[in-house]
Formats: sequence, C-alpha cells, structure tokens
Amino acid sequence: MPRTKRIVNNILSNWFALGVTTVVGFFLSPFVVHHLGNIAYGVWAIIASLISYMGLLDLGMRGAVTRFVSKGAAQKNDQESNEAVSGALWIRIWIGLAVIVTGLIFSLGFEHIFVIPIELQRQARLAVLVTAVTVAINLCCGVFGGVLAALHRYDLSSAASILQTCSRAIGFVFLLWSGHGILALALWDLCTAVVSNLLTVLLCFRAYPQLKVVFTRPSRAVLAKLWNYSFYVFLINLAIQVTYYSDNLVVGAFLSPAAVTLYAIGGILIIYARQIVSSMTTTFTPLASTFEAEGNYGNLYRLLINGTRASLIVSLPIEVALFFRGHTFIRLWMGEQYAGPSGTVLEILLLSMVFSSAITTASGIAYGLEKHKRVAFWAIGEAVANLTLSIVLVRRMGIYGVAWGTAIPSVIVEIVLWPHYICKLLNISVKNYLWQAWGRTALAVVPFSLGCVVIERFWPVHNLAFFFLQIALLLPLVPLALVLVFRKEVMKQGKGWIKSWRTSRQLNEEYESTTAVS
Repeated sequence: MPRTKRIVNNILSNWFALGVTTVVGFFLSPFVVHHLGNIAYGVWAIIASLISYMGLLDLGMRGAVTRFVSKGAAQKNDQESNEAVSGALWIRIWIGLAVIVTGLIFSLGFEHIFVIPIELQRQARLAVLVTAVTVAINLCCGVFGGVLAALHRYDLSSAASILQTCSRAIGFVFLLWSGHGILALALWDLCTAVVSNLLTVLLCFRAYPQLKVVFTRPSRAVLAKLWNYSFYVFLINLAIQVTYYSDNLVVGAFLSPAAVTLYAIGGILIIYARQIVSSMTTTFTPLASTFEAEGNYGNLYRLLINGTRASLIVSLPIEVALFFRGHTFIRLWMGEQYAGPSGTVLEILLLSMVFSSAITTASGIAYGLEKHKRVAFWAIGEAVANLTLSIVLVRRMGIYGVAWGTAIPSVIVEIVLWPHYICKLLNISVKNYLWQAWGRTALAVVPFSLGCVVIERFWPVHNLAFFFLQIALLLPLVPLALVLVFRKEVMKQGKGWIKSWRTSRQLNEEYESTTAVS
C-alpha cells in the first residue's frame, strides 16, 4: 500500500473508532449522570481518576514497543522486534500484579481519603479493586496494541476499540435501567476489557506472523534498551496524568463529589477534543521512526508542517465552537443547572487546548526520534506547577481555580518551549514554522469564529438538533477560507493531480493500443 494512502487509512480508522466512542459517550454521559445522580457519579469519576494513575505503572513500555518494532520492521530485523515485545510483556506482567495489590490498598482506605456517603462506601471499595484488575489486564495486553501501532495497523486496533466501546455502552444502559450502581459498571468494564484485549492479541499475531514471544526474563541489554527509552516516556505520562487527570481528585478532596460532577462535565468535552487530535497524530510517531530509519529527513520536515496544519484544521473549529457556544451546548446536553459552572470550566481549559493541539505533531516526532528526554523534564515541571496552582486556587476560586491551575502552566510550555525545541531538532526556522504551520491555519478559522459569535448572540436555539444544524451551516466557511489562505498549495496540488491523471490515462491508452495490435 502506498505510504500516503496508508497514512490516510490509519487516520480514518482512528477517526471512525473515535467517532463511535464520541457518539456513544455523548448520549451515554447524561444517561449515566442522571441515573447515578450527582453524588454517585462524582464517586465514579473519582474512582476513574484515581485508578487511571495505575496506568502510569506501564513505565512507558508501550511507547518503547512501538518505537523498536517500527524500527525493526522497517529494517527487516524481526529479532529486535521479538526482543522488545517479549521484554516489555515480561515487565508488564509483574507490573499488572503490582497494580492489583495497589488497588487492594486503595480500596481499603478509599473512604478515608475522600468524602464518600456511607451507603456508597462498600460499592466504592469493591469498584476500586475491580477497576484495578481491569487496568492490570489492559497493561499486559497493551504491548500487542503497541505492535499494531508500530505496523501502522490502526484499522485492527480500531476494530477492537469499537467492539469494546459498543459492548460497554450496551451493558451500562442495561445495568443502570435495572437499578444497579457503580460496582456493576466496574464489573462490566472488566468483562469488556477481557474480550477486547483477547481480540487485540489475536489480531497482532495475524498482522505480524514473524513475531515470537518468549515468557522469560529478558537479557540485561534488552532491558537497558527498553528502559532508556521508556523511562522518559514514563516521566511524561506521569506528568500528563497529574496535569489532566488530577483535577477531579483535587476537586473531590477540597470540595465535594457533587462539585466533581460539575467540573467533570466541562472536562469530558476537553477529553473528547483531545482524542480527536491524538487519534490522528498518534500515527505520526511510528511514521517518524520509519523516516529516521530510512534516513529520509525531508519527509520529517513535511510531516511537521503538514501534520501541524492538519491537527489545527481538525481541532480549531471544534475548540472555537466550544469556546463561544459551550454554555449553550452544555445547557442543551446536560441541563440548565450545569451550563454556568461547567461551561466556564470548559472555556478556561480550552485556552490551553488550542496550543496543545498545535504541538501534538511535534510531540509525536520527538517520540519517534527518541528525542523526548528534555520533554520529560518540561512535563514534570508543568505537572508540579499545575498541581500547586490548582491546590492554591481551589480554596479561592473553587472549580474555576482548578481549571486555571491546569491552563496556565500548559500554555507557557506550549508557547515558550516547544516551538524552539522542535525547530532546533529538525534544523528549521522558528518564524517559518510558526507562520506556515500555526499562523496561516489560524487565519483560515477566523470567518468560522466570527460566525459562531454572531449566531450565539442573535440566533437562540432550544434543542441539540438545531444547535448542530447551526454549526453545520457555518462549517463550509472553514474549507473556503482554507482554499483562500493556502491557494498556492491548493493550485500546486491540483496541477499534480491533473498531471497524474493525464499520465495514467496516457499509459492506459498505450496499453490498450498495444493489446489491440497484439
């Protein structure tokens, strides 16, 4: 399969899986909130945030597997791939056992850390333990997801993801309608994780039949290679966990479970927006690794510029619509009582989301080139500043203070540090990068932004269907502005397509002529 077509197919596969996840989550979230209630849903959100920290015990091994398998596959070195997968799996099995033990400890002291109503304490303790088992299974089998990513087989991993998302949602609806609570939801999560991960393992061996896994302790050289890469990925993942997933814990510890619900509703829309971008840019890490293995540095530059443009083209309209119309959307989606507080949290978090979307391609390239050591120290600094500010500001500003504590350090890192680093790494001009990748793309979204402001002010809406219709009417402004801003590139690409079509047509005519003569 030609490389461009493969990249497009990977992105479309990820987007299709994400589309299913987003649509399901869009309808499922208010259903879960209203059936569990604010307090129980807040406890469920706290459990999810707390247990997600256990995913850090991955220690960055999935990233290492993707890096070394993509490199080994590009260089036809199956031995390197086998060693990386076997070593990572051996480590993760032990980590999985540690996760279960940690979950048991958390479950015993859960109500002593958070303010949990007496009637929910037993369910909460058991739900923590069950969720820890789910995380352990995901960690062990996640190695094989890393192999599929390295092979650019996002279509297969997306199929497993869609199966898990749909079965999870169907089970949640049935359980909540039947009057069950958070423990039943945790148990069903475990069941769907088992099925999805088994499918991922089977698809992995089908896609890479040369893969041989050995369940023995890896050599010291293999461990060193994996650790040298994964340690800094672990630090980055740790920082990301603190930066984006500690907010609910801070709100729950200093305010209340009900306040967690108000914060989580605004935060979940940010998560959806991030997933849309990451589902595209996650394909860039193994691609960058492949380009480096082939010595093709010109493609790395084009990947940075075009990848950043694509990320912003996809993300900016979503972010703009949520920023100017977020209160209205939440009112129609969740209810009037959530529009004010959750909408304001959303607006604050979007300030950092805009710039984080702009650097996702650069981040993927840094991972692919094993140049993420410096990034790890930035991420740790951002996480410390985030947590400190959130704890300080939550006492003064409530949930809005937690949102500001997340947004401020993130914007500083993304604007001040990232552009200079990625440009130095690829030996390109910072000014050229910012203008070509960030500036011109942002200009193309200005008409859509103005349209959102005008519609929000002068065209009130009373249901979600009409809200989405308004957005659909505005969306054509984006491609029209893109054609205007990137007119030279569009004309050049159009001429290339025409030339390719003419060449193909000429070759077909010559072939038919030769065949007729024969």
